[in-house]
Amino acid sequence: MTRILRSETKKLQNSDNLSSKLTASKMSKIIKRTDKKFLEINNEGNQKSGIWNINSIMSNIFAYTDRKDLIEFNTACKKWNNLINPIIHESIKLDSRWNVKWQPAYKSINNAAKIDAHVVECISNNAKYASLVKKFKFNYKLNPLRAFEFFTTFRFISSLTIEDCDMSQDQFLGIINPLTQLQELDISCLKIKNYFRKDLIKDAIQLPSSLKKLKLHNISLKNDPELFIQTINSHTNLVEFSSWQSDDDFLEPFCMHYPSLIKIEFSSNHLHYYDSLFTVFEHNPQLVGLKLLFGYRNTEFLSQLSNYLTNLEEVNLTERYDLNADNTVVDLNLSQPTKIKKLYLQWDRLSNSSLNSILLNCPHLEELNLNPHTHYKQFNPISFNNISIFFNLKKLAISCDKLSEDAFDTLLLSCPHLNELSIILPCNWKEAVKSIYNKCGNLQRLNIIPSFGMSCHERDAFYQEFYQSEFFTGSPSCKFNLTHLIFEQFKVHGSKAEYFKNFDKLRSIKYPYQKYRSFSKFNKFGIEMDLWSDYELNSNDNDTYYDIELKR
Repeated sequence: MTRILRSETKKLQNSDNLSSKLTASKMSKIIKRTDKKFLEINNEGNQKSGIWNINSIMSNIFAYTDRKDLIEFNTACKKWNNLINPIIHESIKLDSRWNVKWQPAYKSINNAAKIDAHVVECISNNAKYASLVKKFKFNYKLNPLRAFEFFTTFRFISSLTIEDCDMSQDQFLGIINPLTQLQELDISCLKIKNYFRKDLIKDAIQLPSSLKKLKLHNISLKNDPELFIQTINSHTNLVEFSSWQSDDDFLEPFCMHYPSLIKIEFSSNHLHYYDSLFTVFEHNPQLVGLKLLFGYRNTEFLSQLSNYLTNLEEVNLTERYDLNADNTVVDLNLSQPTKIKKLYLQWDRLSNSSLNSILLNCPHLEELNLNPHTHYKQFNPISFNNISIFFNLKKLAISCDKLSEDAFDTLLLSCPHLNELSIILPCNWKEAVKSIYNKCGNLQRLNIIPSFGMSCHERDAFYQEFYQSEFFTGSPSCKFNLTHLIFEQFKVHGSKAEYFKNFDKLRSIKYPYQKYRSFSKFNKFGIEMDLWSDYELNSNDNDTYYDIELKR
């Protein structure tokens, strides 16, 4: 093994690409040390220990390696090739040029025959790796027969996403039918038409028993495609189900006992579909997770919901904003203790007494999110009647603007085990930050968001003062345990490593949702890395913004 690595390292050193040389050389040294250690352990008689399995160690290393480097390492030796191929070929694209921005232009200047030719080429080039392809996102407009050929070839796909496209119901059946190992199916923004071709499937099919997760978001049905509905409702072993703003009632299979179902997410524009939820709850007491997105007209439904929350461990109730809604306060009171551990309430009109009633009946609460973006008039600031309910809290997301005076301070005092906090600061932010560094000694992750009520001028002043606050210049106890910081709505180019020099355990600083800037002097993100000498820059690019992570 060592001779092979030396030989391959020497080949890589003769490469023209300097970065590839250095990366491969470093990797080969790591592997040499790992192999040496592995041999020593074997000599001690631990050959059968799965902990020291070299293939497992190598697979974990390769899993966190950039794709460009993986392609280089893939040619090093047969052993590496066998370990890397499943990672490289786990997902596939029909054509590498088909991204969201480029696809419309491509379609306008090329005919269907050329597009089809690229798909044929993709199938030909990758068919030998078909058993390795496990993930695929389908958002193309293809000839139905060609799509059927593709999915027949890559029938080992276990996670399939279908989004942003139109198709006939027989084409959908042709896509799903070969996928006998499917475990996750995510369908969003899909229009299904009641249309048949002579040479495609004409009968409803049975979803595979391997399917565990099903998401149906914004499904539009034209002319009653009955076979599509029958096929979607043919699942038998789902663990998680999500239906979001779809045309049909896909709750029918759960209106009887469905023993494998654990979590359900639901939202609909049709009020009568919510009645089916009560039937689902009655027949499935094993449910532990519920997420509901509802409108203001669902008040009567919600008043009955409390009868079905007692066995749940995760509850997410979010009220959809509606311009036509009134400001009527909603009451939802719990009369008995629940098993809820994770509670998310984005519900502007929930009364303060109802909130306290819910919290009082969640004695096992570990995660709490009370972070709604307020649209309606806030009648009364949130106050807490019994702070002992927060004793076991480990994760908290809160908007200080919604709290009564001193409520945030009291809340933090009652959470001795809190290790993760996400906070929307008030306009007068200094006292809130002071409370964090005085009372959160066990905090490991902190996400800070400036007040949405600040003007542009106030926010610029905030940026200047924030890094000069005692949180950075002093020695608060929370600094000694913080490992991750997230600054939402902050500007990364106004920050530098010097501000974080006293955070001994800090491993990651994130600045999400950054706007693109033009800095020819620096890199494309406008970050002067000379100010971050001990950090590595990672980015996630999107069309209108990018996310930045600086890792120590």
